[in-house]
Formats: sequence, structure tokens, C-alpha cells
Amino acid sequence: MRIRRIALLILASCVVGLLCCSIRAEIPPHHAQEIRQAAQAIKARVAPKKPRTVLIWNTPPHLMDKDPHKGYCIPYGEEAMKAIGQASGAFKPVASDDLAVYAPENLKRFDAIVLNNASGAWITPTAADLAKEPLKKLGSDAQAIERALRKSFLDFIADGGGVVCIHFAIAANRHWPEFKELFGATFTGHPWTEEVGVAIEEPDHPLAAAFGGKDFRIADEIYEYGAPYDRSKLRVLMSLDPARTNMGVRWISRKDGDFALTWVKSHGKGRVFNTSFGHMTALYSNPQMLQFYLDAIQFAAGDLEAPTAPRPDRPARKPAPGTQPVPGLEPGFVSLFDGKTLDGWEGDRSIWSVEDGAITGKTTAQTKLKENNFLVWKDQVENFELRLKFRLEGGNSGIYYRARKRPAGQTKGDPLIGTQADFDASGRWTGVIMEYLLRDVLAERGQKVVIDEAGKKQVVGSVGRPEDLLKVVKPGQWNDYTVIAKGGHVVLTINGATMCELDDRDPKRLVHGWLALQVHVGPPMRVQFKDIYLRRL
Repeated sequence: MRIRRIALLILASCVVGLLCCSIRAEIPPHHAQEIRQAAQAIKARVAPKKPRTVLIWNTPPHLMDKDPHKGYCIPYGEEAMKAIGQASGAFKPVASDDLAVYAPENLKRFDAIVLNNASGAWITPTAADLAKEPLKKLGSDAQAIERALRKSFLDFIADGGGVVCIHFAIAANRHWPEFKELFGATFTGHPWTEEVGVAIEEPDHPLAAAFGGKDFRIADEIYEYGAPYDRSKLRVLMSLDPARTNMGVRWISRKDGDFALTWVKSHGKGRVFNTSFGHMTALYSNPQMLQFYLDAIQFAAGDLEAPTAPRPDRPARKPAPGTQPVPGLEPGFVSLFDGKTLDGWEGDRSIWSVEDGAITGKTTAQTKLKENNFLVWKDQVENFELRLKFRLEGGNSGIYYRARKRPAGQTKGDPLIGTQADFDASGRWTGVIMEYLLRDVLAERGQKVVIDEAGKKQVVGSVGRPEDLLKVVKPGQWNDYTVIAKGGHVVLTINGATMCELDDRDPKRLVHGWLALQVHVGPPMRVQFKDIYLRRL
């Protein structure tokens, strides 16, 4: 639960104003203070074998001047790396953007290098670089000096040094084949700038310890990688979990579903670490992420022992607790409710509980709501089939799906907005598809509806008379509710009768979001849910 809360805090911080950093500049003092405070909460995983000095390498100024957008969060990263080094005592941080630091005589004083989002062809010397004494010793012209710098960098690692590559740093030096081979991949795009699911492929690996070895969610700019990416040459520790990520975004190039996010490898006697995480500024004031970075640096410096041998095959994904396959149902269905606890669900425990083996949402005259209340499942959904049983005593309820959370800090209005499969005691909303606060009613009970690419809604047929369909529903008793959503096609079924059918082609439609159960404002009510099964399509 702690990991999930931290991930949500990261997302909330991004939404309300900690935006992704796009130019290199001084960070606001209060942000620097937040980073320093967060660093106080972490500690070195192991004691250094000897005093360590780590180079924090930033994009050189001339590359920043050409393209200021190459400065992704560099000032935040520099502040964070300095803070964790000083707070933990694990290493002495030295920040630089002076290429002369890579001359062999200068580089040998370091134990590891952190490539802090450093981008562009930074290994190529400028005219100003050529005039520096340490570089003048390396050759008679720019090409000779660059060859010497490349060799110095690779030799440093091969001889026992280490390197930590953060986020966009992997996209640097595209003209240098050995640089690509060193890190094992190239940046090919970032389909996701949103919250995604992360799968820990090796829970017992020391570099997964910051997350407790457990899957988590994170909001960041998430990469996909291309050649020379090859699992037979890497030890992948974390990857994107498609089951808990919006896979409907554009520009996904990989067809094999293999979206590695963090890996390690050896190079000679040295150690290489790469992670996609490091774009959103909120990450750098989160203790869990700072611990993750510190562990990586201690690994690169040679203090934290961790296996680097490649694992060519992706490990089989084990079902999460409470989501085991369901006997008697088609393959792919998992249970979202264990019949005893609210594990895997988040909501107000004064409203939501488990009674008689069922999830129960209840309000009284004393607990009258000012806004609708929700019990939210831990993962998001996109294309799925949901089956459950519901029983309602008074009031109004529904099943939200593909819903959005309101930004943190907005104190007025429901915490969720979006699409819902409705039902209520009066029958008015039973079997209706509503998109709350967005496009309103999408399909009434009994209707077949098409919404075209321009957002125009048209009733094109009927699935039955609304009054006859309502007779299928058993007031105050258990009813079977099925929601099937695949792309823009949605079908609601209650007790085997199709309530409505929607073909939504509007590009504004919600394609991915949260699954939740609702208690509505109004008179006292009691709604129960059980036998909740989900199959992703």
C-alpha cells in the first residue's frame, strides 16, 4: 500500500504544478528544499568500501544553447544527486559539464559517473574545448581528441568504474556506435507521459529493493527502446506492465510487447545501469525514487553487489494476490474481490466495508454525502469484460470504468469523472451508459447508439422496450451485471438481458482509466457487490 500511495503522490504532484522540466535553469528554492528533505529519509544500503567520488555529468552549455529542450530536469537531477550523496555519506558528488573532465588524468579520480539526462553529442569537443590543456594533450585535432575521449570513457568503465544512465542520457552521442552498445539500447520514443504500471521482473534483486520488490505505478515520461536492445545481453529488472497501462496511446513501435524500463549489465570489470525514470520533477523529491538512485550509484561505484548476468527470457508473470484465475469461468478471468477484505481497493472505510461476504457501500442520515463516493480498484482498465452481482436498497449506484481522477487540490466535485454503467432504485438510470461531467448520457436503456467521429449521437436501433427490460431487474435482490468494453463498443447486460449497446467513434471518448464502485449523494442507501470478475480483452 505504501508503494501505491507514493506513486499516486508523484502523479498528484505532477498534475498540480510540478511539471516536466524542459530547460536548464536554477530550480526554485522551495523545490531544492523539498529535495534535500526527501534525501534525509534515505540511507546507504551498504557502507562504502572506501571513500567514493562520483561525477554528475550534465549537458554542456553549447548543446543547451542549441536546443534548450535537451535540458530535461538536469537541475533537479543535479540537486538530487548532490543531496543523496551528502545525506547518505555514500559518495562525494562532483557536478560538471566541462568535457575536460573526461581526460584520463581527470577521470581516474572518480569511482562512477551519473549521466544526468545529459544529451546531445557531448563527446565531440568544441573549439573552446580544444584550447583546454588536458585535452590539448590528447591529440592534434578535434577528431583525434574525440577518439581519445571515447577511449578514456570506455576504458574507465572496463577497468572497473561504473555508469548510471538516467532517462534521456541514453539518447546522447547517436553518432558513436560503442556508446549505444555500452548501454544496450537506443531511445526510440516516449509513448507514455502519464501514470503507468511497472512490473518488477526480479523482486529479489538489490536494485529493486527501493520498491520492496513489488510492482508499482509511476507517473513519468516512459520510453520504449530499440536496437541494439537484446535481452540476451542485458539483465532487465523492471518493465512496463501492459495490463496496468494505457496501451491505446499513439506511436508505440514495438510489436513484441517488451518494454524494458530498468536494466543492468557488465562492461569489462565495470558496471552499467540504465533507467527510463527521471523526467518529472516530482520524482526528485520522492524518497523512494532517491533511494532507487542511491542504490544504483552504490552499485555503479562497486559497493552494492548485484548480479548483472543477462537473463534472455522474460519471467512468467504471477497473478497478484486476489487476482487468481477463477475456476469455472473462461480463461483470462480473475477475481477482484476475495470475499473477506477490501484488499486491492481504495476508498473511505466509513462508507465502504465488507458485510455478509460482499463489498458494501452504505450511507445513513448521519453520514449524508456532499459528493458521490467511490471505491476504486487498484488498476486501470481499457478493453475488458466485467462480471459482478449487485444488490441495491434505495438510492443510486453504478460501475465507473475508464474513469479519470480529478486533479489533487480540487476540493469541489466528485473525485472521479467519466463513464459509468448505471443502476438505481427508481429504475430511471438502470442499464444506462452515462459519461458524468463530460458527454452526459451516451445510451439509454433499450437503445443501440452510434456516436460518430464528430461526436454526433444517433439512436440506430433497439435492444428492447425500456419498460420490459426493467422488469428483468430484481429490486432488493442479487442481480448479474456484465459490462463488455472493447474499443468504442460497449454492451451492458443485466440478468442475461442486453440493456443497451454503444458504438462510440468519438476521438474524445475515454479509452483507459479507473474502475470503481459508486455510492451516490441523496437519501440513505445500501449497495452491495460480490463475485467480481474481470477479463482483459
